[in-house]
Amino acid sequence: MLAFPGVSRYPLESGMVADVAHRAASMAAFLSETSEVEAWVYTSRAHRLPSFTPAEASEWVGEWAVLPKKPLFTQDAAPGNSLARHERQFGLGDGEEDVAAAVRDIAQSVSGEGVPTLVLFYLWATHDKGPTLGDRLRETADDNVFWQFLSENSPGDDVQTLLKRLPGEAPDIRNVHLYTGWEQLDDTPHYFFCRGVLKPFMRWRRLRS
Repeated sequence: MLAFPGVSRYPLESGMVADVAHRAASMAAFLSETSEVEAWVYTSRAHRLPSFTPAEASEWVGEWAVLPKKPLFTQDAAPGNSLARHERQFGLGDGEEDVAAAVRDIAQSVSGEGVPTLVLFYLWATHDKGPTLGDRLRETADDNVFWQFLSENSPGDDVQTLLKRLPGEAPDIRNVHLYTGWEQLDDTPHYFFCRGVLKPFMRWRRLRS
């Protein structure tokens, strides 16, 4: 499963979200015979998008993981894709974001049975307003889901700070991991990215079995 932020247009305009989506498709092919990736974009709440298979990744990314840059003049606007047509409905780029609400919404969609779900949850300049994210993660600590948060290195980021504190202050929450990769996620070689993401997930799965 993939969840990416819509709070800012920049990750969508620059191709950063597209890069993470392609990596998610590659890992889906490795983890599952069905190889389908469920997808969400989150702002003040999470919005479910169409799922995609690795074979459909390039077409899906072009429709749902990128936004064309806003032109200086209206007449220069590029034709909108599916995500652009839902821009107002989803509240993309309006600066409103609630990571805790997205965790709640996504957790409710995960089946409690069968193969555990790996959620690649891409963060962008997130600032939690209180302990709500920690509370949400504790509520899902025994669920059939592993939260793999992905982020650029942002030392002042409130959510990164919370996630880094979890192992020491909340050892009962074992299904959460923060991966920052190299200085920029899209600069991280694919092998190192996959290893850094899959290793804690596989370790958690072994502990559950």
